[in-house]
Amino acid sequence: MTRQHIKWFTLGCVFAGLTWNSTLSLRAQDEAEVKYQPFTLSADAGTLGFGAEARWRFADHLGIRGGLNYFEYSEDGRDIEGVRYDADLQLFNAPLSLDIYPWDNRSFRISVGALINQNELKGFSPSQGAGNFIELGGVLVDSGAVGDISMKVEQETFSPFVSIGGDFHLNRSKSLSLGFELGVAYTGSPEVSMTATSGATFSPLLAAEAQEIEDKAEDFKFYPIVKVSFNIAF
Repeated sequence: MTRQHIKWFTLGCVFAGLTWNSTLSLRAQDEAEVKYQPFTLSADAGTLGFGAEARWRFADHLGIRGGLNYFEYSEDGRDIEGVRYDADLQLFNAPLSLDIYPWDNRSFRISVGALINQNELKGFSPSQGAGNFIELGGVLVDSGAVGDISMKVEQETFSPFVSIGGDFHLNRSKSLSLGFELGVAYTGSPEVSMTATSGATFSPLLAAEAQEIEDKAEDFKFYPIVKVSFNIAF
C-alpha cells in the first residue's frame, strides 16, 4: 500500500468514525425525546374475552381508553341449583376508562372506569318426561309436569372497575409493544329470570329457584380483570 493509499484510508476511517458517532448521538437524542406515542391500537385477550382497544394519551399524565370484548362458551348438562341445563355463556362488554400515568416518560398507568356490560348466561333444561323428578325451588316436582325450563342470568349494565397496566416496548420509537392489565370490576347483583312451558302453574317455584341462583351469585360480585395485548402506537 502506497503512502497516498494510507492517507486516503486514514481519512476514510476518521470520516466513518465521525459519521457513526454522530448517528449514535442522534439516535440517543431521539430516544430521549420519545417519551410516549399518543395514540395506541391494541388486540387483546383475557378474562373479559377477546377484543380490541383504542387509547389516547392526550397529556403527560392523563389518557382515555375505550374497547370492545366478546367471547362465547357452551356446556351441556350443567347443574345449576339442582337443575341440569344446556348452558350458553356470552361475554360482551365495552370498557371505558380514564388513565392516570404517574410518570410522564413511562407507560405504567392506573385506570378508573366502567364496563358497559351485556354479559349473560342462558340455560335450557328440556323436560325429562313424566315420572322423573327435579328439585325446583327446594321442592321435588315431576319434570313432565313442569315441561321445558328456560333460564337467563344478566349482570348489571354499568360495572365500575379499577386496574393497573403497562407496556413492554419492542423498539426504540415505542411504536410496538406487549401490554398487560390487572384489575377488578364490581358487577353487582345479577338478575335471574325463569320460565317453563307449563305456564303459570309452577311460577312460585320458578321464582324461588331464580332467587336461589341470585343468592348464590351474591358471592361473585367482583370480577377479575386479567388481560394481555399486542399494541401498535403512533
